[in-house]
Amino acid sequence: MIRKTDDVVCPNPKCAYYHKAEGKSIIKRGKYRTGHQRYYCKHCEKFFMDTIGTAVYRKHLSKDEIKLIYRLFIEKNGIRSIERITGHHRDTISNLLKDTVKNEKTEEYLINQIGLTAEECEKLWAQLEKKRNSSRKSA
Repeated sequence: MIRKTDDVVCPNPKCAYYHKAEGKSIIKRGKYRTGHQRYYCKHCEKFFMDTIGTAVYRKHLSKDEIKLIYRLFIEKNGIRSIERITGHHRDTISNLLKDTVKNEKTEEYLINQIGLTAEECEKLWAQLEKKRNSSRKSA
């Protein structure tokens, strides 16, 4: 499912149309190198990306790479194992997983844009919670 520009609102707090659906004037303005959609608000004249508010915001990974990392993590592969498979540094992988927080926008993005299923998302949340709890106990 591809997001329509009608669903996108301006994320800039200084904009008069910040998170307002009515009267907004947002247009698509190309794509980033990673393939993520780029938007432009005509009111505040700011560019923003469709991943804002999600765990993958400002991560320089393509959708396929993100999907692979999450799927490998769900299959209980370790960070170093995922590093060897994907070729990305372990800090990149661990930062992505650390920044992944369960919220509506992240889950919607993972299902609609990345291509994970609802069951995979539930497994992901359970794995992340388990990992966070075990790291707190050891610290």
